[in-house]
Amino acid sequence: MQENHKYNIYMFIATIFFGMTYVLTKICLNYSTELHIISFRFLIAFVISLIFLQRKIFPIKIREILYSLVLSVLLFMVFITMTIGVKYTTATNASFLISLSVIFIPFFSWVFNKEKPKKSIFIVLIIALIGIMLLTLDKNLEFHIGDILCLICSLLFSFHVLITERFVKNNNPVALSVLQFAWVSLFSFLLQYPIKNFVIPKNKIFWLSMVLLGVFCTAFGYIVQTIAQKNLSSTVVGFILSLEPVFSGIFGYFFLNEYLSFQQYIGAFLLLISVIYISVKN
Repeated sequence: MQENHKYNIYMFIATIFFGMTYVLTKICLNYSTELHIISFRFLIAFVISLIFLQRKIFPIKIREILYSLVLSVLLFMVFITMTIGVKYTTATNASFLISLSVIFIPFFSWVFNKEKPKKSIFIVLIIALIGIMLLTLDKNLEFHIGDILCLICSLLFSFHVLITERFVKNNNPVALSVLQFAWVSLFSFLLQYPIKNFVIPKNKIFWLSMVLLGVFCTAFGYIVQTIAQKNLSSTVVGFILSLEPVFSGIFGYFFLNEYLSFQQYIGAFLLLISVIYISVKN
């Protein structure tokens, strides 16, 4: 097997797990609260990453702790909006809307880095906006709160990507990422106490889903993506990652009995081709 083909397969497997995220989150929401899910997920991811990546993490600089704290605040906002959003919309809708971060990043880069996006991106944005309306508007032409939160999540994630890009230039990217797992888990635990008593769920389905979320969708996905990005072009990685909402739709159909109307299929298709185009051309 050629080296690049091997990493293509690794990245493909990671994308399958990323697509599984929304379905697993929705399952976990049947047994626990949003903050519990985030805290358990990132605690598991932190422990697993610490075990397998410790040689690449240490020694840790003080500024890396501080930078990771800043990034983790954004990351916490990303996952709280995603988790609550998934609760009030379908896993399929959530994955398509959050994948739009690929399109939003060039516009944030324009604002913060003065990198003007290509004219074609504006056309793609219009197509994506049409796709959003077709995917999320109901018969009364109203947006649902879950869809709005997932769209906010996409914007926050775009901002997180750009800030991360700045911080990793003179710091250890692995340390920054793994420390974020710890901070996000801590934030969730601390915020949970004033709102509701801490309870450890006893349901086996919850813990099976949580292990998959923490180990494979978070820690494993991160490790594999990091390795793949060192050996593959950003175009190839972006293209493979753009398949995430497709896998999410498949998992949503088989495990949650989710289905799209004809209008939503058209909207999802427009979003998918928009994300693929930006992934390949940007």
